[in-house]
Amino acid sequence: MQQYDFVALRSFAAVVEAGSFKGAAELLQASTAAISRRVSGLEASMGVKLLNRTTRQIDLTEAGRVFYRDVTEIFASLDQALEKVQLGTETIKGSLRIAAPLSFGMSILSPALPQFMQRYTEIDVQLQLSDGITDLVADGIDVAIRIGQLKDSSLVASHIIDIERVFCASAGYIEQFGLPKKLQDLERHNWLQYSLINSKESWRNVNGKTLELSGSLISNNGDVLKDAIVQGIGISLLPKFIVEKAILEGDLQEILVADRPEPLGLFALRPSRKYTPSKVKVLIDFLREITATAPNKY
Repeated sequence: MQQYDFVALRSFAAVVEAGSFKGAAELLQASTAAISRRVSGLEASMGVKLLNRTTRQIDLTEAGRVFYRDVTEIFASLDQALEKVQLGTETIKGSLRIAAPLSFGMSILSPALPQFMQRYTEIDVQLQLSDGITDLVADGIDVAIRIGQLKDSSLVASHIIDIERVFCASAGYIEQFGLPKKLQDLERHNWLQYSLINSKESWRNVNGKTLELSGSLISNNGDVLKDAIVQGIGISLLPKFIVEKAILEGDLQEILVADRPEPLGLFALRPSRKYTPSKVKVLIDFLREITATAPNKY
């Protein structure tokens, strides 16, 4: 069986992740010449070219791409094995990269995050807020929080809670344009659309006909739509946690209560692995804890 130098494997992975031998040397606190020598030795021992080197960039060969994927899986398994041994005997620690939707991150996660960090003082959190879909593997994300239907079967999903969505309008808008009494009435109103939700959702199919909704604002962020609804611009369907405060304070009112669509799941996603890293597990448990304390908020 071919024997591989662990340091050489680490050096190869670092070159790929840093995009250069110099960057890999900085990551591993070694000289550029040493990194180059290790990778060249690895290629020689395997008899396969892993990297295409040019003066401007370094690219993986096809063999290198396959090998890199397998090497990262090996390192992940080693890290997980270490965590299994340490679990219960060592403090949970390390860097935890989290990706979350902007509105959820600001209204729910941000206020609770200090509590999590006080509980796990040796976990360093890197929080990335975006309403786009994050590539967990490419961006090095440990756990991504998502709301809605899940399509990527390569990820492992942990259900946190169901998110109710409510139809909302301001009293001023209703006074000016009237109160919709059934879903079909929405076709005559200014519909504010959340762009990351499929416009062909099942609730729009009424009596075999798809509702044709249109309006003056489309956004990928729920808070933007909420602010527009409060100002009387139109009507929208938004997660309850975004509009709950505005409803309680009288700035918005729920309409079409009997026509609420099915709730959307709130999930914590992680790259597909055999074991869940302990730092990810405690975050998932924490999310379930904070959402369970105020279920009516969702």
